Amino acid sequence: MAEPTVEAVFGVDAGIVWEFLNSNGPSNIGDIAKATGLRRELVYSALGWLGRENKIVVERRGRAMIFSLQETEIRREAVKATTMEESAPQKQSKRRRSVPPKKAPKKTTRAPKAKAPLKQSDRMDEFLLH
Repeated sequence: MAEPTVEAVFGVDAGIVWEFLNSNGPSNIGDIAKATGLRRELVYSALGWLGRENKIVVERRGRAMIFSLQETEIRREAVKATTMEESAPQKQSKRRRSVPPKKAPKKTTRAPKAKAPLKQSDRMDEFLLH
């Protein structure tokens, strides 16, 4: 009979702990052990495995150590959860064409009209008046 591999011994427990943290969020050792049914030493070895793979974050709150998944792990799981059927384009319902809203008339300011060129006689009068 073949001996179990390291991956089989610790990797399976690490997967169980990872699933628990993914579903329940940050937890301490006692909560993880109770919820998963694993002995504390197996939880510690699973957390060590996940820590070695940089998949968890450890935070100290008083005397308790709180374990949670890295942000990248949470996102990665959300991406895995999307199936091809969910990401396939959906049939679009027939839409009625909407009439574009009427544009408000633009307020235009006109430049003052240029004076018409003065005739020769008007130029003379203007010259004499100044």
